[in-house]
Amino acid sequence: MENNHTTLSRPRKIEKLHWHIQHWKSDLQFLEDEIIFVEQLLNSNIFESNKSGMSDKLEDYLTRLATFNDRKTKVRLLISKHENQLGTVMESTNDNVITDFHHRHDDLELEVLDCTDNFKSLKAEIFNFVSGILKNRKSNTD
Repeated sequence: MENNHTTLSRPRKIEKLHWHIQHWKSDLQFLEDEIIFVEQLLNSNIFESNKSGMSDKLEDYLTRLATFNDRKTKVRLLISKHENQLGTVMESTNDNVITDFHHRHDDLELEVLDCTDNFKSLKAEIFNFVSGILKNRKSNTD
């Protein structure tokens, strides 16, 4: 009876794993759009009048964004490989294959979360920097 329950719940588990993978891909696509926006912001002309005093900070942010973008690309490749392996897991009747996939899934989930959390921190730092610049520009024009 327990085997029957495991067999019946297995498609639901696979469905849940697939949903996680799709969610991760969506999150990374959104991050990609945010990276483009932040890069355009940092390269915009709002910094022109003070650029000489800020060029090191801007270059640092742009370098960190590029490094993060490389990491995001690697995580995206890991997700694609993981997604491709899901098909093998679906076809397998070996419990060890399924258990191993779940462990790798959990590890990858931690990697995705760490990646997105790191970007959120970087983005917050950049937005605080830009916010300060905009506040200074506004007070200088008043």
